[in-house]
Amino acid sequence: MGVKRILTAVLSALLAASTLTTAFGQSAFYREPASKKGLLCQTEAMAADCVELGTDQVIVNVPMSMALNSGTLAAYDSFFNRLDQNGITITVVLMNDRQSVRPELIYGDQNAACNYFMLNVFTDEGRQAVQEVVGDLADRWQNKVSNWIIGNEIQDQIWNYIGPMDVESYCRKYAEAFRTCYDIIKSANTKAEVYIPFDYGWCNESNNSTKYNGRTCLDLLSGIFREGGDIDWGVAWHAYPDPLTSPVFWDDGMAADSVDSYVVNLKNLHVLTDYMQRPEMRDPAGEVRNIILSEQGFTSVSGGVTDENLQAAAYAYGYFIAEQNPYIKGFYLNRQVDAKSEVQQEHAFGLWNTDMNAAENEVPTTKKYIWQVFRDIDTENNGYIKELVKSVTGADIP
Repeated sequence: MGVKRILTAVLSALLAASTLTTAFGQSAFYREPASKKGLLCQTEAMAADCVELGTDQVIVNVPMSMALNSGTLAAYDSFFNRLDQNGITITVVLMNDRQSVRPELIYGDQNAACNYFMLNVFTDEGRQAVQEVVGDLADRWQNKVSNWIIGNEIQDQIWNYIGPMDVESYCRKYAEAFRTCYDIIKSANTKAEVYIPFDYGWCNESNNSTKYNGRTCLDLLSGIFREGGDIDWGVAWHAYPDPLTSPVFWDDGMAADSVDSYVVNLKNLHVLTDYMQRPEMRDPAGEVRNIILSEQGFTSVSGGVTDENLQAAAYAYGYFIAEQNPYIKGFYLNRQVDAKSEVQQEHAFGLWNTDMNAAENEVPTTKKYIWQVFRDIDTENNGYIKELVKSVTGADIP
């Protein structure tokens, strides 16, 4: 199990035992992770692998269709209990997908060509549904889940659809949905952290209708929240290489060392954290807001060539960059197991290869080299990883 994992489990048990009850039905729970090392894990079947890897933070996608199904909800309960017992910090991503149980959770055109929808707090029926469904999850997991992310990559409505509108109108809509969820979650757990998710687009192209850039959205949301009495929202950034079909980010031309950069990823991460240090971007207490890198992946297949060493080196270099940035709280790798549908696009991000002939999208077969690197990266045995990074990227890691 390892000394670090044993100490973390003991500390987590003590923290859980000391969780405060501030009012009837309300807790004050937050599990501080032992390191920034995080991983997307979707099933309890892979929880033992998370423990073996020494994973300190796990991120889990929870679509509304799953949250409204008693069977899958019970599976989440069991999964979260397993993670909690092993001292792992849990982050939940709430995703509003198509479903027929509570259609009022979706506002407007449910047949839009998109993947997910903005949560509907704009009708009486929709707001009530959000309060009931999100409220049930927040109460259910108030002493298990430390972090919540509301939606996915909000700059692009393909991931958070509500309908064409200008960027300020869109941000006002999202701010209303976010604040509703924030209040619900905080009413169940006063210490929970709640995040706004962004892709890596910073000053990227915007059509001011369904696609916007990140810096503009950050500026608008910051001002909108202050209008209504500021709250302690955080930033969940997706720091992928550009393009996703190559694991190499240190040569990305679109990631400039400038506040006007097209994208912000691991090459120029300081652009984001420098920006969030501005007085107008800080939280109500004057502190830099919580920032996590909630999704990034490094493909092992690029241009038809498999290179597990390059994938592992890219992950390690990115992790060390995030580790050395004091404003980053978590670095979550997407994903634990390759998804067949993504591998077909040369997005082979996993620690495990997947069975490309299986009916299911994720069936782990063999470990990649990145599995070992992920396991060792935050341990005393990471000297060979620093040498790997230097040999591939030329960067010296202290």
